[in-house]
Amino acid sequence: MKFSIAQIGENRLKRVLVEDKQNNPQRLCEVLKSDILDVAKCYLDEAKIEIEPTQSEDGVIFNVVIKCSRVKSFGVLA
Repeated sequence: MKFSIAQIGENRLKRVLVEDKQNNPQRLCEVLKSDILDVAKCYLDEAKIEIEPTQSEDGVIFNVVIKCSRVKSFGVLA
């Protein structure tokens, strides 16, 4: 059976997201926290992020809490 490039990519992604990250969920939380913080800095002052992974029947649920001192103002559509 020959696999397409898309199937090979999908299988690799599943391995990275499921197998590798299962071994160290805290590392995944740190990566997510870093990425979310980069976006949050655009809209929030002094943003602090907490991420808590929880295993459920459907998979993993990430509870994300973002605290900030103030929401930055941004343009209003006319």
